[in-house]
Amino acid sequence: MDLSDLEGLRLVAVTAALFTHTSDAPELLHVWLHLETTTVVVRDTADWALHITPDEPGESYTMEELGSRVDIVPAPAEVPFVRHVGERLVRVTRGFDAEDPTQWVEAEFVFETGRVIAEAFGGDLRLRHGLR
Repeated sequence: MDLSDLEGLRLVAVTAALFTHTSDAPELLHVWLHLETTTVVVRDTADWALHITPDEPGESYTMEELGSRVDIVPAPAEVPFVRHVGERLVRVTRGFDAEDPTQWVEAEFVFETGRVIAEAFGGDLRLRHGLR
C-alpha cells in the first residue's frame, strides 16, 4: 500500500482490538483508522514489523482455552489517534530499523493539530503522541 494515498483524508473514527487475559488490564493489539474513503489497520506482526494495510474490523472473540478474549470496540480516549478524529491526515512517514533497514518498525502520522507515532516493539504495538 502506498501511504501517500491516505494523505489528505479525514479521520472519521478509530476502532481498537483489545486483548484481555483473565482479570488483567486490556492491552491494545491493533487499531483501525476509518478515513473518509478507506479503512486501514495499524498492527505489529509476528516478525515484529509494522504493517498498515486496508482492512475492516471483525467481530470480538474469546479464546476460552487460554482464558482470554479480544474485544473489537471504539478506541478508548487514551489511544492517541482518537484526539485527531475529524482532522485531515497531512502526511505519513515510515521509520526503519537501524540494524536492518529493510524492517519497517515505525510510522509517523501527521494530523492538522499533532502527530501520532506507531511503533512495532518486540511483538507489541505502541502508540504515542509525537512532538509538534
